[in-house]
Parts: sequence; C-alpha cells; structure tokens
Amino acid sequence: MKRIFWLSFLLLFSEILALRWLGIEIPVVRSFPNLVIMVCLVAASAGMSKATAKSISPKASLAIVCGACVCLLTPLIFSVQLGLPTLSLKFGGADEASAISRALGVLVVSVSSLYAIFYVIGKWLGKEFEGAPPLAAYSYNLLGSIAGTLAFAVISWLGLPPPVWLIIAGAVTTLVYTKPLVPVLTGILAALAFTATHSYWSPYSKLDVLPIDASGSHVLGPNNYILNSNNDYFHMGMQVMNPEQEERWKEELKTREQKTDKKLWSPFAWVKLPFMATPYHDRVLVLGCGSGNDVAYALANGVKHITGVEIDPIICKLGRERHPNKPYVDPRVELHNEDARTFLRYSKDKFDLVEFAFLDPGSTINSASFLRVDNYVYTVESIRAAIKMCNENGIVAMSFATGADSPVTARLYQSITEANGGVPPVGYTNSEMYSCFFVFGPGMKNFNAANLKGVDLVPYKPPGDIRACTDQWPFLYLAYDPSGIWLYIAVLVVAVVLPALLLLRGGGTGISGAEWANMFFLGQAFMLMETKSITHLSLLLGATWIVSSAVILTVLLFAYTANLIVSKKLAPPVHVLYACLAVSLLVQVLVQIPESSTMSSSVITAIYCFIDCFPILFGSMIFSTCFGKTKFSTQALSANLLGVSIGGLTENLCIVTGTSNLTYIAILLYGMSYIAVLRGKGKWTSSVH
Repeated sequence: MKRIFWLSFLLLFSEILALRWLGIEIPVVRSFPNLVIMVCLVAASAGMSKATAKSISPKASLAIVCGACVCLLTPLIFSVQLGLPTLSLKFGGADEASAISRALGVLVVSVSSLYAIFYVIGKWLGKEFEGAPPLAAYSYNLLGSIAGTLAFAVISWLGLPPPVWLIIAGAVTTLVYTKPLVPVLTGILAALAFTATHSYWSPYSKLDVLPIDASGSHVLGPNNYILNSNNDYFHMGMQVMNPEQEERWKEELKTREQKTDKKLWSPFAWVKLPFMATPYHDRVLVLGCGSGNDVAYALANGVKHITGVEIDPIICKLGRERHPNKPYVDPRVELHNEDARTFLRYSKDKFDLVEFAFLDPGSTINSASFLRVDNYVYTVESIRAAIKMCNENGIVAMSFATGADSPVTARLYQSITEANGGVPPVGYTNSEMYSCFFVFGPGMKNFNAANLKGVDLVPYKPPGDIRACTDQWPFLYLAYDPSGIWLYIAVLVVAVVLPALLLLRGGGTGISGAEWANMFFLGQAFMLMETKSITHLSLLLGATWIVSSAVILTVLLFAYTANLIVSKKLAPPVHVLYACLAVSLLVQVLVQIPESSTMSSSVITAIYCFIDCFPILFGSMIFSTCFGKTKFSTQALSANLLGVSIGGLTENLCIVTGTSNLTYIAILLYGMSYIAVLRGKGKWTSSVH
C-alpha cells in the first residue's frame, strides 16, 4: 500500500508540475486549456489498462521515463535561450507557416514526452492495484494524491523554483524505485535548472526583474527596472518625476538620442492619463497597482488617500523594496494583496477615481488565433461593481494592452457599455504602445478630452457587435478565427481523442460494458464538477496556483471522505445516492455567486465551496460503492481516469453554454452513469457489504 501512496503522490504532483511549468515556459500550451491534464490522464489510464500485460522490463521502463524527462525538461529549463516563449500558433504573420510548424513541433515533443512518463507511472500504479482490496487501495491512492497536491500548494505558497519541484519528484521516484540513475539524473537536471534561471516564482506567475540602464540621463535616478511576467514584458518599476524633473527630461530628449529614455517616456505619460481625465482625485483606487508607478504618481500630485490592489505578493514586495519611489511605504497608501475582483465584491468604499491599470500584459493574445482563457476582472459584473464604487463625481479609467484592431478592445468596449446601462464609454487607442484607454462613470460631466495630453490618442470606433464578457462567459480573449479553431480542434483530436479511441479499442478484458461505462461517465462528470469548482473559486479569490491547489485538495478530501463512508458500510443504496446527487446539482444550478455581498469573503467562499463540492461527495460515494464491488479494479480505475481526461475535453463546451451551464452537462453524464448501473442488473443497487 505504501507504493500506491507514493506512486499516487508522484502522479498528481508531476501532473501539476507539468501543467504549471509547461504553461509558463511554452506559451502555446496555454492556448489549450486542460491539454496537459488530459494527456497525463489518458497516458496514465492506458498504462493502468496494460498493467498485467507482458511488456518491457522495469529497467527499460525507468530508462524510458528518464529519457522522456530529459526531452521534456531540456526545453523547459532553457526555454528563453531556445526562443520558446516567442512561439505562436497565430495566423497572419509574415512567416506564418514556419512559426506554426515550430510551435507544433514543440507541442509534439512535449505531448509525446508526457505520454511516455505518465504511461509508465500508470503502469506501475496499475500493478499495485492488482490483487489489492479495491477500497483500501483507493484510499491510499486518494491519500497520496492529497499529499501530492498539498506539497505543490506549499511550494507555490513559499515561491520555491522549479529545481525544488524536480528534487521532490526525483526523491519520490527514488522511494518507489531505488535505482542510482534516478537521483543522479535528478541532481543533474536540478543543477541545470538552478543555473538557467534567477526568476521569482510567485503563486501567480514567473517574474523576472531586469535593471534599466539609464546612466545617460541626468534626471532619471537609479534602481529602475523592467518586470517580465511569464517571459513577457509586463510593466516598469520606474521613478516618477515631479513637474520640474519632467521638464528637464524633455529637454534631454531634444538634445540626445537615448533609446532607453524614449521607451520609458510612453509608459510614464500613460500613467498620467487617468488623473487628467477628472479634476477630482482626492480618493483613488488603483486595481492592478503592480510595482507602484500609478500610486507613486498619485502621491506626487497630492492625492490624499490611495487604495492599491495587487494580487501578486512578489510584485507587492518589489514595490515596497525596489521601486525608486518606494510608494507602498507612504502612510497615505492602503495596499491590498488580493484579487481585484474580490476587492470589488466586498469593499464598500467610495472613490473619486477608480483605475483599472494594466492588470494583464496583453501578450497572451499573441500566442494563438484561438484562445479560451478565463478572466473575471473585465466582466460586465466586475465593471458594474467598479462603477458603483464611484462617488457622484467619480469616474472609472481603464487601460489595456491591446490596440484598435484587437477583438479584445471591442469586447472591453461592449462589456463597459452593458455594465454602464447602455451608455458607451469614451474610448481611445494608441498605436505606439498598442494600448487602449476608456473613461466612463457618473462623473463624466466633468470630463474634458482636451486635458488628455502627452500621449497620441486616437478616438476609438467599435467595429460592430461582439459578445460581452460576463461571469458566465468570461472569455475576454476569445476570437472566432476559423483557421485557429480548426487548428485548436486538430491538436486536441491528435493529442487526446485518438489515443483515447486506441485505448478503447485495446480495452481491458473481463470488465463488462455497463461497468466500464459507469466508471467512465462518473469520471467525466467528476472532471466537469472539479473544473467548475476551480472556476467558482477563481471568481471569488483569483486565479492563482494556491486557489487551484486548494480546490483540487478539497475535491480529493471529499472523495476520501466518501470512500471512508462506503468502507465503513455507512453509505445508503446507490439509488438514494443518485437522488441526493440530483438534488445537490439542482441547488448548484439555482444558487449563483452574488456580484457584491455584505458577508465576509471567508463565509461566501465556504458556502460556495460546499455547494460546489457536495455533488462531488455524492458522486464519489457512488464511485466507491461501485468500485468496491468490481472484480476488475485496475480496468475500472483505468476507465475512470479516461473519463476524467475526456471530461477535460467536454469542459470546452462552456464556450457555447457558459460556465454555469456545465452543471447541466454533468447532470446528463451522471444520468448516463445511472443508466449503466441499471443495465448492470442490480449489481450496485445496495451499498458495499
């Protein structure tokens, strides 16, 4: 049973490791939500289904894993040197065919390596399940998975870098297979990873601080820096100049050709725009205050009180310790290290100016022509909450790193219009910075466009109707590029669907069709419910790795509790469990997360965590009841894992249905599972005895 625990730990820990690291170092992977999870689970399912089949020796299996790890980790460790962050699946570029071919080549290597690694891990785990009591083995499987998730959550919380991840994965592998090759290879890869990066790893992203050489300037002081997020430019931490310094700098620019100064001027001028848009700014809220440029400018211009909201703790720390102006140590500044949407939901303060700063670097949209990325800060509900935080003369100013031709700019315009009661915002774009700027709110009577100086702004003309971004449809970046859609589908078919079909064709022996279908549909519905839970918690707390790990951990704890109840013979009959499951799913459909609330965030989070997880509890009790009766535990678990992986594919239907309607799809899948139980001729109609 110890081996089941450690192999389960390794399986889930490695899955989360691959999900995070691949998504950061190879941006094209982010274009396919759940791809890494689906590939890992299909491979593990295939390995488990072949656990007893005659195949290669354990030494050969270990060699395959080590070789695949080298193939996978080499581009991850040296991604910047190899130019992987610039890879794109976006159509329309000058070297479109070449760029897409390179990106697809990297995807093939990554997916193939993942298949090899997780197939072997699944095979090792399947062998341990053979002959073991199903429920006892499943308990150790869940405990190992819980431990693996908890370990990665702690790593994210502490901000530990990838070399530590590799050491932990290697150490656990050594516990399972005590071969000298494992620690030696782990040490080499970890050492290479240590030498290849000097990044900060926050719970939210990978951050790189690059000092700015402004030695040629007599005005700009030292300690200015560029901050890259996930290998892309995010923002600058730069000295905010007073009016006298600003005039001296402008004079310098006339007499010298300083590229650094010119690059710095546009972002600095943009920082001033929100404060030019309104004569009232005694009380200012900055959402996505970053390293503190907006806050520093506000302080330098007499703002009495500033509330800054920044989700990333490392960026907050940089603002306190490294920013030239040290804006966050000023007593007039109230800094909140939390998600912007969470702050908007619970704060009751009123402001003269609510500023949406550059929360997102905008480079995400450049990685592919078809993107399905959730974003809850720019939804209609979020923008409406920001408007409500304005006093009678207050305005909202929103900046975003997309230009006039971007569908994201059009979607922001439409979302603001709907949130503002049908009144469109005043919008501008700038081609040099490829950014847009919107102004709206109750204080627009005081707005004077002539005051917006220092940046070449062009009035924005929306191209036409486009779907607004809402809490139920939070896909800010989604653009229906036909070529991108077909490429997106083709990659998923080749990477997930075809291997799954081959697995079905090769299927296990002995297990009945009804039993296999029951396990498959339970897994598919389980994945939908887990995904929806992550979506809800991201809406409440922000999309960080700690939040995702917390949801996965909670789901696994509910599954373990369900398995314990069944093991202790306390579970009601399966028919009753399905009835309870149906009721809990209907409650989930009827109860929606409020835009704002007087209750504390912890209470709201607890309520919706239970609402989301109770269907998982009943679904897990059904699974454990059926699993405890099976004579083919390895094949049943393989079917369940395959269902989980296909559930990740099914989750893409939210593009059409919206995220909340995933529950209806889960109801359908659980219904198909129940039909399979009925076709099993009453085999699972009572609890395990």
